[in-house]
Amino acid sequence: MFIKFFKSSFFIQYLVIGITGLCLWISAFIAPPGMPAPEGPVPLYTIAFHLLRNMPLLATVIGFSLVVAETYWLTRILSVHELVLKNSSLSALVFLVMMSFLPGQLTLNPINIALAFMILILHHLLISYNKPEHLDHIFAAGFFTAIASMFYLPFILWFVFVIISFLVFRAGNLRAWMAAIIGLITPFLYLAVWHFWHDEFITKAKEFPEFFNHILVFPNPFHTDFWILCGFIVLLALWGIFLFRSGPERTVEIRVKTNILLWTLVFTLLSFVYSRSMAIFHPALAMPALAMVITGTLIGLKKTRIAEMILLIYFFSVLLNNLLIHRLVYP
Repeated sequence: MFIKFFKSSFFIQYLVIGITGLCLWISAFIAPPGMPAPEGPVPLYTIAFHLLRNMPLLATVIGFSLVVAETYWLTRILSVHELVLKNSSLSALVFLVMMSFLPGQLTLNPINIALAFMILILHHLLISYNKPEHLDHIFAAGFFTAIASMFYLPFILWFVFVIISFLVFRAGNLRAWMAAIIGLITPFLYLAVWHFWHDEFITKAKEFPEFFNHILVFPNPFHTDFWILCGFIVLLALWGIFLFRSGPERTVEIRVKTNILLWTLVFTLLSFVYSRSMAIFHPALAMPALAMVITGTLIGLKKTRIAEMILLIYFFSVLLNNLLIHRLVYP
């Protein structure tokens, strides 16, 4: 029923997706959650936090607008590179629902900002496939990795993901590696000059190794709703990946680009060990890849009734949790 409806990509589909997002975020507009405090040397997020921490409604509106923009941007990328059925809006619906699965996430936070840069990095990497001379895209991938880490420090580990993409694309020549490294270093050079000018370079430089000295430290408890809804996503992901990988044959280019997105799941897990108090937000980094595999699986189903029932149960579980249950159990 609704899977067939979202196989198209017209204004009405995106209007329904927008209304769905508003339903999931309505509780945050009524009682906005606070932005999470900065953790570690994250200068850009620290600025945003100090500007918006006393305006939680504005932070929620900006967070919602950012997630909606990421939703449509990711859908466009998946469609252009034929990672899902062209002109399908189903990936937008899946992504938006998964990005709204906990009440605490319904505000501007370091992870949904870093996710915007991750989608931008994926855009540049996918464009650079079989185009080894497009060093501007490779430089941009390294550059935006550094910028994203200034909002969410564990994202710096994703530079290894950029390097692995060269190996997957078989385009790891010396010029590409140098372009990526220079792109990564450039923002930190400006940051170093800023701290040196203010006579705090050594103090700030020490914060980086101190942050990464702590592994698997989670000061905030994981509540029951996190485990249930996150577990639901994991089960959907495993089901989607199994059917997606055993689906119809794809071209070499599409298989390679698909593998790039699947590698983001690995780096979501690897960087999770440094997520600390941002642990409940961190799973959002896996959502682009999960939206791809779940959408690809759903579109390929001949009988969709059971899958639609499962998705509706998940959607109403998220909606009920956001509107009512979480506030009753964890006031």
